[in-house]
Amino acid sequence: MRFSYMLHNKDGRGRRVPRGQAWQWTHDIESLEHLGSILDWIDLRVSVDHLSLLNVYLDHTEITATKNEAISFGSKSQIYYSKVTLPNRVINMSLIA
Repeated sequence: MRFSYMLHNKDGRGRRVPRGQAWQWTHDIESLEHLGSILDWIDLRVSVDHLSLLNVYLDHTEITATKNEAISFGSKSQIYYSKVTLPNRVINMSLIA
């Protein structure tokens, strides 16, 4: 499964993503347990670094879609979907064989 999301630093309070930029991460995940650890990391980054969570997709489907309602994490209610915000950096976290 392909999982992707963007973290956006609108106000410059966080250090992980530079002020005004949006960075996109993509992961190839093998199981929901693997997804759980990524979601925990996202929750931490959103709260500690004061970032906005944008465009979260699981296999090209919005994670807030009805078919993904069983997947829950703290920042899920804070997700924004934007067709305007483009990532300044794309980070591919897929495993290389």
